[in-house]
Amino acid sequence: MSLASQFFSRSQHIFSVTSEIVTRIKGRLQFLETHDWMNISFFLFLSLVSFIFVTQSLERFLLPVVNIFIIFFIVIIVSNYESKNYIDQSAPPFARFIRFWYPVFTILFCFKEVYVIMISHGDKLHDGVLAQIDRAIFGGNPTQMLHQFSHPYLTEFFQIVYGIFYLMPVIFASELYLWHRYGEFKYATFVIMFGFYLSFIGYLLVPAVGPRFVLHEFATTDAELPGVYLTQTIRDFINLGESIPKGEMNAILVAQRDAFPSGHTIVILLITYLSRKFRSGSFYFYLPYSLLMVFSTVYLRYHYVIDIIAAVPFVLATVFVSNMLYKNKLNGIAEFGAKSK
Repeated sequence: MSLASQFFSRSQHIFSVTSEIVTRIKGRLQFLETHDWMNISFFLFLSLVSFIFVTQSLERFLLPVVNIFIIFFIVIIVSNYESKNYIDQSAPPFARFIRFWYPVFTILFCFKEVYVIMISHGDKLHDGVLAQIDRAIFGGNPTQMLHQFSHPYLTEFFQIVYGIFYLMPVIFASELYLWHRYGEFKYATFVIMFGFYLSFIGYLLVPAVGPRFVLHEFATTDAELPGVYLTQTIRDFINLGESIPKGEMNAILVAQRDAFPSGHTIVILLITYLSRKFRSGSFYFYLPYSLLMVFSTVYLRYHYVIDIIAAVPFVLATVFVSNMLYKNKLNGIAEFGAKSK
């Protein structure tokens, strides 16, 4: 066989293999839904941001590689489940669980990845500007103004309210999942994830650590805002989630830069909106809870008031985008909520 024939034969084989791979990829991608594509898009966005702005060589290249692996994982688990017929989907509960609940992992992972990007880039904090806006609105610092009304039992109550927030997205989603309202579940997943990811972009654009570091002495928080029974434990757990280990001497240097906008406010307002949209009786729990939770973010010194105010346009943007992307499905989701996919 001549060299030309060998080259032509190998080229045909490579083309054939490549075409088969592309066909298989397309075959799997067709099963991805709107919230899956949004998840993948955000991982690609973070990969680009890390490659451009992260200065450390290891993180600069490692983060995009890890993100690609996670994207591959998403495509595999989603296509494996969605390609089955309705009867087969009902059979393996673990596969169904992974398909519907994997966004919990991706949200937590992205939250920490944003932190790594910001710490690596060394962004300047904008707390001074945020505090100045609060003073312009209220004539003083709201967290300092509220301190005169603080009481251990009041602090205990609001710390519990604030701590319970971290369970709220899962509790709300579980209500839909356990009632097999999978269409609503997927829509709610998109809304909540989009709200989270918008807040993460806000963190990247306006890094801030919050008034407990800038307007108050973080090390004296436990003494100035003591609770009764659970406050210390909840506070330590939240600090650990915010990358602040117990006993850290320079907490402001390692803390998450996640004050602006208030992600807590964005997400709990979206959950309240969804509970109303789905005509759920839980709306009458989420409405008062959301008001208490939002107030607790200022009382406990986690946020400036402007963080909460800024959350409103993020909520409106999330609702608008969600309704636009799901406009062909909204009637079925809203009016016939019990109907699964």
